[in-house]
Formats: sequence, C-alpha cells, structure tokens
Amino acid sequence: VALLVAARSREMEERVVIFCHGSGDTGDGARAWVESVSSAAAMGRFTWDFPSATRIPYSLAGGLPSSVWYDRVGGFEPSHPEQTESVLASVRRLEALIREHESRGIPRARIAVGGFSMGGGIALQTAARVPGLGAVFAMGSSLCDDSPVYALAASMPPLLMSHGDADNLINSDWGRATADKLKAAGIPSLEFHLYPKVRHDLTPRGLTDVLAFLDRHLSADATC
Repeated sequence: VALLVAARSREMEERVVIFCHGSGDTGDGARAWVESVSSAAAMGRFTWDFPSATRIPYSLAGGLPSSVWYDRVGGFEPSHPEQTESVLASVRRLEALIREHESRGIPRARIAVGGFSMGGGIALQTAARVPGLGAVFAMGSSLCDDSPVYALAASMPPLLMSHGDADNLINSDWGRATADKLKAAGIPSLEFHLYPKVRHDLTPRGLTDVLAFLDRHLSADATC
C-alpha cells in the first residue's frame, strides 16, 4: 500500500510526487532517507507518495525474493538484456497508483514519478508508457541498452536525470549514455546533472535540484 506523507500546500493546488525506492529498500525506507536530506518546508510544497515494490525472485540475489521493481540478469551493466516482463508488472502497479490520485481530482499534469537507482529506472519505464504526466526524474539510474523506452521517448514528459561522478554501483557513464540515447530518440525535454565526488547516494543538493525541477514543470493550474 502506498504511503502518503505530506499535506496540500496552502500556496498552490496539490501536486503529487511518486518516489520509487532503490533495489532492496522499501517505501518507508525511501521516505526516511528523503526526509533526512530535505526540510519539511521544502517537501511540503508537494504531496509525496512512497510505494514499495512487490517482492519478486531477483536473479542478482540468487533468485531469492527481494524488494525490487524488476529483475536483473547478469549484472548492473546496461549491456545485459532488460527483463521487460518484470518491468511491465511494476509499471501496471504504478499506473494504478497514478489513477488513484486522479480519482482524488489530481490531473496527471500535476503528478510526477521519479526515484533513486532502480526506482529511477522504473520511473523512466512508467513515464514512457503512461501519457500525460507532468514530469519524471531519475537519480543514479540508467536503462539497459535494449530497453523499449527509447522507442517511446518522444512521448515522455520533461525529464531530470542526475548522477554522482563517483557512483560506485551505477556508473555515471551509464546514466549519461541513457540521457544521450533518450535525446537522440527525441525526448522533448531532458536535463542531466553530474555531481562531483558523489557516490551512489542521495544528497541535499541533488534533492534540491529535483524540487526546483518539479516546481518548474508540475503545473499548479492544470485541470482534469
């Protein structure tokens, strides 16, 4: 069950951010991490939703059930084939969550999906398949070279990708290559931020940049 953790801003119509955790984490864990690097006032500009992935057999953990958005086979490198069937199962879950927010009267133009590491990966997958979202962000993330997302890039909302140049898990070159391929495939709007001396981590500066990006792209006056 998704966890709603912030209330409507008094200054503007409600805007929703669905934040997806990295592999092995949970929605509660991601919420605590995000709150540890940001202020309540900054986060209070949005309504935050931190869903948890369904536990599935994860090949990189020897097939043991893990809290992951999709399976990986062979390693983290983007040259390994995408496990698209497992990706689509999570995309359907996140689309259902988006529809829940729509049922409360929030138009898609005021909903963003994003996340960290694998969470950013599933955000990219979702934004490519669910039309009309206001924005998408991916922090320390990359796509497989054979991902179907590239063929869908032209219909994606504005995207912010960010990466630490010392990332010791998801190489920043992989993130940059993903951004370059999305640009070549025709994504309408993409920003890429590279942070010096940052490893595979969520930092105050990175989250501040995400919040500024969301302020620019989530329309406060969009209607259903």
